[in-house]
Amino acid sequence: MSRIFLFSILFVFFVMGCKDPDNSCATNFDQTAFLTNIANNIITARYDSLKQEVDALSLAVSDFTASPSQQTLDAARTAYRNAGLIWQKAMIFEFGPAEEVQLRATLNNFPVFESRLEYAAEGGNYNLEIDSFSYTRGFPAIDYLLYAGAADDAGIITLFDTDSNAQIRRNFLTAVMAQIKSKTDAVHSGWATYKSTFIATTGVSTGSPISLLVNQLNQNYELFKNNKLGNTIGAKVSYIASPDKVEAKHSGLSLDFALASLYGTYELFMGKDGSGFDDYIAASGAEKDGQPLQNVIANQFNTITASLEALRPETLNGAIQNNFNAVKTAYGHAQNQVVYLKTDLASVLCISITYVDNTDDGD
Repeated sequence: MSRIFLFSILFVFFVMGCKDPDNSCATNFDQTAFLTNIANNIITARYDSLKQEVDALSLAVSDFTASPSQQTLDAARTAYRNAGLIWQKAMIFEFGPAEEVQLRATLNNFPVFESRLEYAAEGGNYNLEIDSFSYTRGFPAIDYLLYAGAADDAGIITLFDTDSNAQIRRNFLTAVMAQIKSKTDAVHSGWATYKSTFIATTGVSTGSPISLLVNQLNQNYELFKNNKLGNTIGAKVSYIASPDKVEAKHSGLSLDFALASLYGTYELFMGKDGSGFDDYIAASGAEKDGQPLQNVIANQFNTITASLEALRPETLNGAIQNNFNAVKTAYGHAQNQVVYLKTDLASVLCISITYVDNTDDGD
């Protein structure tokens, strides 16, 4: 389906829905309670956790660069996993403070441009703030530096300890970590100020908090579907697999990160323990194929999760190579959810989808 055609459909839904005095846009749903719950119990909680885990990772990286050993390497890897998992849930909110510092593009462009990373780590010539290094920084760079570059752990430790370029490599890892921490701290403190405006601004006009949430829920979900799954199985190139494109290839955390990202979207949709998009839809009475729309969406999340969990004990990289059809099935389930979120959810709430992605929804 072309993007122009999809936008035309959304526009028709928007116009038809908003002219009906009994449509979902006119529901008495408590938007303030909804925004308060999302702001306090989901966004703030995730940013608090992200800061905590990034701080812990920063200390672990500092310990490793100061004294490279198996013990400090293992500790840094554990801290990376913990920070990476909460990042998967926090990166969905790319508006306000996060958008200002381009948090998602700074912390999570993958796969790593490995030759450029090695060029930077060996020669010390880099600027992590410019676009040419956008795939040479953030969590993917941490993944590479802590797990790759040598045949085994002893070799990795040597690269940071006694190798002729060890100091340059330590400096590069330190710089990558410092950028992650700086961006995270800026968003964490910025959100504390931005939150009151977020809660106080109701309505569904373009740029409103509810519109931003719907748009970022969809964009982040499509990044999950396309980047974590679609690109790796070659969904747009006749299903010619590219397992090297998986996220966190070297650590083997690709499947864990994919599931964390998916659950983060699901938790936002459900509102965790409070008012969520499921309640918002329920207040509208919207249905899909004779079922409450909120149940259709929730059930599809469960279906996708189950299909990904079924890939274990393989990593995503391993599953693509050894159980390709199962990964393709999981991708198909993920694709089916796009219509429910991007068309049905948006039209029920009279939200315009304003972000522009670089893929169509017919893959």
